[in-house]
Amino acid sequence: MSEAPSPRPSALVGRRLLGIVIDWVLCLLISSAFFTSASAAAVVTTGIERVLLSGDQFATLGIWALQHLILVATIGTTVGHRVVGVRVVRIDGAPYVGVAKALARTVLLLLVIPAVVWDPDGRGLHDRAAQTRIVSTRGGGDA
Repeated sequence: MSEAPSPRPSALVGRRLLGIVIDWVLCLLISSAFFTSASAAAVVTTGIERVLLSGDQFATLGIWALQHLILVATIGTTVGHRVVGVRVVRIDGAPYVGVAKALARTVLLLLVIPAVVWDPDGRGLHDRAAQTRIVSTRGGGDA
């Protein structure tokens, strides 16, 4: 099955990474507030470490996966994506990514490797498998 090229360019890698960092920090804040790990809380020394690093690591990962799945499936963008000006779109042009494609994309992102292996168009293996791509919502892309 041949994939039609997207009329919009893929988003810059730096913006994608910054979006992930923003999402991860927000998930760290939630995890530290509601799922404090006793062992992590005993090791941290500064206020910033306490706020960002005292949460349970699996709770943080679960929060990230859940927010990614829900937000990408429904509005095509996470908080971090929105801040840096990127969004996830289906390559077939459908208006919403949908739960099935967002779930496939999220699971593969959790495995990390599919996200760091890219094709010549700048799409990660997770995007190819889910038949999605990340595009810029602002002026420049990396086409």
